[in-house]
Amino acid sequence: VLVVSHDRHLLKSTTDDFLLVADGRVQEFDGDLDDYTRWLADYRLRNAPVSTTPVNADKTDKKAQRQQAAALRQQLAPHKREADKLERDLGVVNEHLAKVEEALADSTNYEAANKDKLRDLLAEQAKLKVRESELEDAWMQALELLESMQAELEALS
Repeated sequence: VLVVSHDRHLLKSTTDDFLLVADGRVQEFDGDLDDYTRWLADYRLRNAPVSTTPVNADKTDKKAQRQQAAALRQQLAPHKREADKLERDLGVVNEHLAKVEEALADSTNYEAANKDKLRDLLAEQAKLKVRESELEDAWMQALELLESMQAELEALS
């Protein structure tokens, strides 16, 4: 009769001989369950996978991640300041442009006597629209860079 069980009490009380199944082979085991326990511990030690990373690798990796995150935050700060500055500059240009366009809406500026003033206002409007476009492009690029750096920072966390 062949009995297969994890119940040590059952095995001790019902079996006379033990078979060892290991490494794709079956053979008689010379010993009792206590001998098997010692054999199994030795077997596991001999066949344990060898770790290629040191025990402190997790601590080192986490420390390196924290250092990398800190360095990234330091790199992020000047880009954040630059994006904020571009946004403020864009606000100033938009305010000035609104004033110029308000002046252009005044019908008195289209009278013959105000021809020079109208020319100056139109030139100022064109200049401000170009500047507005440049600032918007630079601001959008700065925001995209900030978003990618923040995503990288979040990935490290």
